[in-house]
Amino acid sequence: MPRPRAHKSGLDRNRTTHDERPLSERTLVIYGRNPVLEALRRGLVDDVTISSGSHGEVITQIHDLAERMNVPVAAGYVAESEADVPTQGIRAHIRLPEIHGDFEALDEIVDGKPSPLVLLLDGIEDPRNFGAILRTAYAAGVDAVLFRKRRQSPLTEVVFKASAGCAALIDLYQVTNLDQTVRTLKENGWWIVAAAADPHAKVYSEFDWDRPTVLILGAEGSGVSPLLQKRADLTVKIPLYRDIDSLNVSAAAAVLLFEAAKCRELLPEV
Repeated sequence: MPRPRAHKSGLDRNRTTHDERPLSERTLVIYGRNPVLEALRRGLVDDVTISSGSHGEVITQIHDLAERMNVPVAAGYVAESEADVPTQGIRAHIRLPEIHGDFEALDEIVDGKPSPLVLLLDGIEDPRNFGAILRTAYAAGVDAVLFRKRRQSPLTEVVFKASAGCAALIDLYQVTNLDQTVRTLKENGWWIVAAAADPHAKVYSEFDWDRPTVLILGAEGSGVSPLLQKRADLTVKIPLYRDIDSLNVSAAAAVLLFEAAKCRELLPEV
């Protein structure tokens, strides 16, 4: 693998609460204009409902793309009370995308990007943290998320709900051997950065994120494993004003990923 050059949605809680089928076999629901448009682009949408009177550029794009893809669009009423997040007057039933097993397919995702960012999760066992991290990763422009097959929360209904549907909109890779994965990525020109509550680590804002980077976040209690810290090119820390050990892993993910997004010039001007 050559060195790379380098929205708001939610789950329809009433549809899946008592559904015992595997998550991969269910039809799930997302809300929000940009998430629905992205899901359409990924070929995941079964049908769309848009509140009567909704309009705008994204709504027009949704209508046009749905028509080209033969996805039915119905006029109706999508209440804000349906979801835990703003619905923006639109809902879509979607199929969960494939979880990749071969991380080398990253070539296709990062091809041509000057500074791709991959998030690698080292044993995130709390499904709500996992979902919150996926939501943040999608919002911050992460190109792919890698996670372990074992000693890691699987992609469950709880994860999907906590991600506000974003678990369906970001490329996910499940790998067996994190150590081998990290070594291979490093050999192919990626910078490996591990987050750690280490007084000797580099402050996260002093690192130049504008390069092909793999950020490793560790388990809620133990953090990034010593082996992966050893493999990393450097460790970064978040300085804290008051004397506590560390932030919750999903909170730390938000701080680090949006710093990376700023350095990669992905954030809109305000």
